[in-house]
Amino acid sequence: MPDSEDNAVPAGYASNLFDLRGRTAVITGGGSGLGAAIAIGYAQVGVKVALLDVNVEGMKATQSSISSQGGVSEIFECDVTSKSALEQTSEKILKKFSSVDILVNSAGAAFRSPAEDFPEDKLDFILNLNLKGTYLAGQVFGNIMLKQGKGNIINIASIGGFNAYPLASAYNASKGGVVQLTRSFALEWGTRGVRVNGIGPTLMDSPLTRKGAAVSSVTSDFIKSRMLRDRLGLPRELIGAAIFLASDASELVNGHTIMCDDGYLIA
Repeated sequence: MPDSEDNAVPAGYASNLFDLRGRTAVITGGGSGLGAAIAIGYAQVGVKVALLDVNVEGMKATQSSISSQGGVSEIFECDVTSKSALEQTSEKILKKFSSVDILVNSAGAAFRSPAEDFPEDKLDFILNLNLKGTYLAGQVFGNIMLKQGKGNIINIASIGGFNAYPLASAYNASKGGVVQLTRSFALEWGTRGVRVNGIGPTLMDSPLTRKGAAVSSVTSDFIKSRMLRDRLGLPRELIGAAIFLASDASELVNGHTIMCDDGYLIA
């Protein structure tokens, strides 16, 4: 039986599946680490990038890298734990770029301490930035996407959101929350044109984890003993997953966290 028209593969169908040219991406935590790398990667493939961070100097460095390669970006100082700040920033972004097609929630923090002695101020800070910030940014920019009838949200999760490791109870809890938040938003918004997915990195060579990973400790030794290869992930190695999840190539992917963990969870 011949394929129906719906099942046919039109000529040239696959050639533009990963084409993100002309789209606009908002990147929280765009002043350093994973957010900066993804922002630069997006700009390299023609995405206009709005960088959000409280680290203005870091954003300027990211913007400089983008500009030197012919890309387009703007910086917006913004505390993602404040809904009013996000709403004000979203208005500025829409005025500049007219739409928001992609949101990458990369702003995050970590702190190591035994669970029984974990400082309350550090607990509040980590949960507010990693989980509440992801929720609020998703809410504010998700509303824009819902009005547009389309959009893609990508939340940066972690191996700690799936398998706990010691002295990181608040971080693990926050990233586990991000995984469930990703699923919840995807469930509610998937039928309205907005897909929500996540990326789960391994231990990365980024400002957040580089110093701790460089020395022997309870946490780093625990993680390294379960890594298949004796190496940290590089921020640029997440760009491919970020492009895939923002593109038409991932049209049927919704509510999932793609693990970029170098096999950590299967070890």
